[in-house]
Amino acid sequence: MDQAALFTIPYGVYILTTEYEGKQNGCIINTLGQVTDEPVRISFTVLKSSLTHDLVFKSNKCSLSILSKKASLDIIKQFGYVSGRDVDKFKGMEYRLDELNNPIVEKECVATVCCKVTDKIDLDTHTLFICDVVDAKKLNNEKSMTYSDYRDIKSGKRLKEDEAEDSQREEEPIYECKVCHYIYDGDIPFEDLPDDYICPICKKPKSVFIKQN
Repeated sequence: MDQAALFTIPYGVYILTTEYEGKQNGCIINTLGQVTDEPVRISFTVLKSSLTHDLVFKSNKCSLSILSKKASLDIIKQFGYVSGRDVDKFKGMEYRLDELNNPIVEKECVATVCCKVTDKIDLDTHTLFICDVVDAKKLNNEKSMTYSDYRDIKSGKRLKEDEAEDSQREEEPIYECKVCHYIYDGDIPFEDLPDDYICPICKKPKSVFIKQN
């Protein structure tokens, strides 16, 4: 088996946070993904040896913060390089409490998601958590950090943004299908499309499209 093939799978970088009996903690994960739209459900895996794993397992609730591509290495170090058994990861960190009383980080993030755990699957070294989304909040229009971006930051490389292209890009609204994530790119403005327009990918109606900016 060529394991290099698996390295081509894209991953993000996320802060997983939770609270159980007054104890708050968080860690960095990279396996978050939406698995269904109705109900809105996500999944992620966590290493069993981590304190955050134990707290999520017991509390059956958590929040996730999607890091921005512009996020610093410091915030990743704070949640990913030390154990919550040894330090208070929220010391000096700005955060708020979500509706389930989880601490949730918004600084240097593009979005947050609040969840209730509905199922747990044992994967030997990890547990796969399946959760219903209780609430979600988009914070800005910055790009999400990928694991490749993180490797560039860790190695000292500067993340390269094509600012010239961005400044020339027309500020036209972007409409994305929330079911299959197809982005409308037709010549007719989306608002002017007929009501019976359907997504060319998943065949869902115009009403499922969400304005992104």
